[in-house]
Amino acid sequence: MSFRSFARRAAVCSVVLLFGAFPISVALANSLMLLAVVFGALSLDGPGWRDFFSRSWSNPVVRPALALVLLIVLASFWSPASWEEIGGYYKKDVKFLILPAFIYLLSRREERGYCWTAFGLAMLFTLVSTWLNVWFQLPWSRTFNQGFGADHTVFKDHISQGIMMSLFVSLCMHWAIKARSRWMSILFWLVAGLGAASVLLLTQSRTGYLGLLLSLVVFALTLLWRRPKMLVGVVAVGAAALVSAYLLSPQFQYRTNLAWEEAQNHSAGTVTSVGARIEVWRFMAKHTHNAKLMGAGTGSYPVIARSYFKDPEFCAAICPHPHNQFLLFYFEQGVPGLILILWFMLAIVRQGLRFQSSHRALMLAFVAIMFTSNMTHSSLWLSTESQFFILMTALLMASSCRGRHAPAQAATPAQVPA
Repeated sequence: MSFRSFARRAAVCSVVLLFGAFPISVALANSLMLLAVVFGALSLDGPGWRDFFSRSWSNPVVRPALALVLLIVLASFWSPASWEEIGGYYKKDVKFLILPAFIYLLSRREERGYCWTAFGLAMLFTLVSTWLNVWFQLPWSRTFNQGFGADHTVFKDHISQGIMMSLFVSLCMHWAIKARSRWMSILFWLVAGLGAASVLLLTQSRTGYLGLLLSLVVFALTLLWRRPKMLVGVVAVGAAALVSAYLLSPQFQYRTNLAWEEAQNHSAGTVTSVGARIEVWRFMAKHTHNAKLMGAGTGSYPVIARSYFKDPEFCAAICPHPHNQFLLFYFEQGVPGLILILWFMLAIVRQGLRFQSSHRALMLAFVAIMFTSNMTHSSLWLSTESQFFILMTALLMASSCRGRHAPAQAATPAQVPA
């Protein structure tokens, strides 16, 4: 085996391990990400680099990703933030730069299949741990409370677990539809049901609630839009399940009612989750003159927010980021930043529309989760959530990459997403 062949295998192995690691550990995921990039670079010779640039540039999601990075760098030069603060932004946005590398490394269907399996096993472990945490105190769980009616987040934070579990539910439904035996199909449907129930009953993530519900609606509409009778039946069953979850889960009921109360009674002097987001919208409306067409500059939001939100407790919650990624891009990179992130998401949608049946439904469900999460959180700014969205984008979009390492006819199990 040549050194370049060894390096490519090591890079692919690192990527596969990465998809099993990032739902559990940010530090381990970052280390594996670095290894994958280094080994991937060492595996390329002169023709390989030319093929990499050619194939990467042709992938529809790479252009908006690189354009967004370029705009973030350019916007640094008119920002009121210090270069130290701007450097912190660069560390977060560097994941957009490695997106082409992961897309290229995952050009083979078999290797994408291994990544889906690794992600599925990590989420299955998270799901089992979440349910066991209701009755037992697990040593690896970040929450220390037993019984129903409490948050049982196992790894990361409840928002990250909620959105990742939402995608895992759609993935299990895809696998159930593509399963080659009835028993495997039943098993996948059962896991999907337990995953959905864990989001609604065992966590306190309202972003997870919204992401799960919207992704399931999109999945069902995409799959059944030509069969309206079945679609109506599925919607009716889903609505009944949602009402049941609301009635049976004190956590789901409390968090939903609390959101309504916070929206009605918010003020700049009281720190609440929904109220803080509403105050950010007010702040943005009052300070659009700072943003103008090209934005106020990379890293400018926390600087300007600190001068507006005088209450220390309120500022601690809302000044680091606005809990809305679209607003953050608009405020700091202006209209071009907002257009580029929408272009980024639209590229995934257009690629998804090229697939049939549940493949299409899975990709559109992922975009629904991305949209929901970024509307309620700065998900591409936060480390854990940006890892999830960038890596899953690479895995989903790699199917359009046809490089020298991607045979035209590659065998793949029926249940592996294209």
